Amino acid sequence: MRKALLMTAALLLILCLPVWAGADKVIRVTFTGDCTIGSTERTRGMENSLDAYAMREGYDYFFRNFADMFASDDATVINFEGVLQDSRANENQNKVYRFRGPIEFTNIVTSVSIEAAALANNHVGDYGALGLDRTKEALANAGVSWFRIDRYYLLVKDGIRIAFFAIDSSSLQNNIDTIRSTMSYLKRNGQADACVVCYHGGTEYDPKHNVYQTRTAERLIDSGADLIIMHHPHVVQGIGMYRNRYICYSLGNFVFGGNCEIRTEMWRGHRPVTSLYAIVVQAEFTFSDDGKYLGQRLLVYPTFISGSAPHNDYQPRLVTGEDAALVLTDVQFDTAFRLPEFNEETGCVELVYLPVGEPIELPPLATPKPAPGDTGPVATPVPTPTPTPENTGKPGTLDLVDQPLMTREPEPLPSGDE
Repeated sequence: MRKALLMTAALLLILCLPVWAGADKVIRVTFTGDCTIGSTERTRGMENSLDAYAMREGYDYFFRNFADMFASDDATVINFEGVLQDSRANENQNKVYRFRGPIEFTNIVTSVSIEAAALANNHVGDYGALGLDRTKEALANAGVSWFRIDRYYLLVKDGIRIAFFAIDSSSLQNNIDTIRSTMSYLKRNGQADACVVCYHGGTEYDPKHNVYQTRTAERLIDSGADLIIMHHPHVVQGIGMYRNRYICYSLGNFVFGGNCEIRTEMWRGHRPVTSLYAIVVQAEFTFSDDGKYLGQRLLVYPTFISGSAPHNDYQPRLVTGEDAALVLTDVQFDTAFRLPEFNEETGCVELVYLPVGEPIELPPLATPKPAPGDTGPVATPVPTPTPTPENTGKPGTLDLVDQPLMTREPEPLPSGDE
């Protein structure tokens, strides 16, 4: 009898093993828009500058409302638009706006769980090559990985590897082939299970993405990218889908010290577009137990970059209710498919899961697309205060690796090497 029971237990164990071994793995990554952790030289000494807020409020003030979210994901990635250095050395005075914060402002970034910063944008060179090098060094010394053009960032969690690349419109032409070949190599040789590209491009204060953004995103996805995250317009734009991969055309700003006041521009002369609105995007990547990429979904969180509009208090916050509707109206204005309903309980819009290899048709818009010249619904900023969660600090240790970008197609790695 005992032998029969043991055999039955062993059989049940064998039957259950494939279920355990085949369990899917989900990696969640949070993305924000433009972060300028500093000020312009002209506004640095003003009482309403980001520098002044840092002195009055402390370094943990700026990202405080997102501390819990950033601590609970597997990685948080920001676009770092500006320079960290203690002097005005090599300042490019031919530029109208030059963004800089002192090196100690790395404490703002490390006050919450931010793992990596994209450094491919039009302000990392505001203080020349030396300013960029000091920014890289400051972030690295603080334990924040950086990635840009000639260097990618590798997130390793539970045996899954996701490679992150950053490029901007000015460097795209000369470097896209290298990024494409690197993505191909990493995937072909098992060194990356998925790839993400952060692209800095588009037209500032334009609520619509342009054809160049679409073509760039599709070209990158054709080359192996599994998600495209864009920024630079300073306002939110829409979300697209190509080959079952999402494209976020602009997340807007986030902690943005470049402007002391919230900027609102008129698009085509009669539609106000505001930098108050932003979105924070969480991407959930699903993999099989052996690391095969299976699909993705996005959680889109409507955000105000300030609670004191039209003044910028440099402290983004999640919004709900009518405020969330305002943000999502602008996202929908540039999105070809109908966005799901905003979930007041979760505070986000949960986009459809996109599995690999299965044709997906996203829900069409309920009303026809606006005709040329039709501005659609106009959103008016109505900021309201939201609760502030406490800072919970860093999550558990992850294996985070920075890797140089390959400048040519390398020979296959020897068998068994990582």
